[in-house]
Amino acid sequence: MSVALGIVGAGLIGGSIALRAAQLGWTVGVYDVDAGHAAYARERCGASFATQSLAELVARSRAVVLAAPLAATLAQIAELERDLPAHVGSIFDVASLKAPVARAAAGLARFVGTHPIAGSERSGPQAARADLFAGRVWTYDACASEPARTRAVAFVEAMGARPVAIASDEHDRIVALTSHLPQIVSVALGAQLAPRLDDDAAVRALCGTGMRSMLRLAGSSWTVWEAVLLANAGPLAQEVRRLADILSGTAAALETGASGELADRFARAAAANGRLHANDSAPSDVFSSDER
Repeated sequence: MSVALGIVGAGLIGGSIALRAAQLGWTVGVYDVDAGHAAYARERCGASFATQSLAELVARSRAVVLAAPLAATLAQIAELERDLPAHVGSIFDVASLKAPVARAAAGLARFVGTHPIAGSERSGPQAARADLFAGRVWTYDACASEPARTRAVAFVEAMGARPVAIASDEHDRIVALTSHLPQIVSVALGAQLAPRLDDDAAVRALCGTGMRSMLRLAGSSWTVWEAVLLANAGPLAQEVRRLADILSGTAAALETGASGELADRFARAAAANGRLHANDSAPSDVFSSDER
């Protein structure tokens, strides 16, 4: 049997796409190298079939979404470039970096790189939700060819998300700050806390909701993040150094009792928080109409 949508990778994102597609009445096939993930997607995420053969999935799908980690996505693009059936009308990916993907897929006219700004520190199809993308921004490559971009927008809207066009290099520069830096900060805080947790029962007892919420991202897997962080190392290192300067200045202000400087930092942070939450209802408005 053929399916409307073939999903490569039955993790959190791939499983959530499968659940949402099933809600829409689409037929879905799933490929995953992990037999357990593939079986779970077939049994619990609405997939009509699951396979451990990428070639079989592509041969039976009218559209394909690559929902694997970055390194695997790049390898899959290379495989598709060698042998892509004519009946596959659209190919999308959902990797969290776009410039490496855009370079790898330059020869695939039916391909559009995309990125849902949604996720969790949890992984695997067991964490999948049909509403994971509801109301969330989902970027797509502003430089992709037409009519591939039109099909990408239709797919993103069907997932319940809000499509936003952005060039791949610009996307990666921004997510170094908005996505990758928070991950690094959470990991750094966890690394600072870890030896004290081992040595001091009082430290363990006094970790409240603030510390726990700050450490949420620290539960993420290094195997998921390794390729992303190293591929975006330049922009991310710049953001880490900017943050280090802010922290160093904060330490100096504490030591010298510079209350006014500390109050200014609190005020600017509160303003940023307020502005971010105010934009939650329409975050894509920061883009011009030409970029949408």
